[in-house]
Amino acid sequence: MEGENMKLALREVGKLIKAKLRQGAKDKGHKATGDLDKSFKYRVVANELTLFAEQYAVAISKGVKKDLNYSKTSEDFTNSIIRWAKAKGIKPNRDKKGRFASYKSMAMAMAISIRRNGISKRFGYGGSGFIDIVKKNTKKEIKTILKTAYKKDILQQLDKLKEI
Repeated sequence: MEGENMKLALREVGKLIKAKLRQGAKDKGHKATGDLDKSFKYRVVANELTLFAEQYAVAISKGVKKDLNYSKTSEDFTNSIIRWAKAKGIKPNRDKKGRFASYKSMAMAMAISIRRNGISKRFGYGGSGFIDIVKKNTKKEIKTILKTAYKKDILQQLDKLKEI
């Protein structure tokens, strides 16, 4: 079966999910650098829809597993925190001599706190759940879109069968 209607429907579903994820993240206050918003993408290949987002999207939505070995953290993680802090206008505290501590030391402290406690105090150190909210709120609409397209493709195939 060629499935042209299904491919079109999957593109429609991809656009829908992309828009809903962007809005869901925005509604929960996940907008610092804009990287998360820009990262929501989709691709349809051979009747398969694949969704993409920044690696940390799931961590923001579901939270992070607390880690007993919280003193170790990756450089990528601390660099991400530094980018986030700068975008939010967060600066390191001053030391005893009145100089600013480094962004690196601030990011390390934040990374350790995230590993020890979780990701965000405002969500009870769990995730915001924006991905699950999008799933719940779009499930019926997606089902209708896909069911309609599949039905059209089958009916087109039946019409071709008559011609044989």
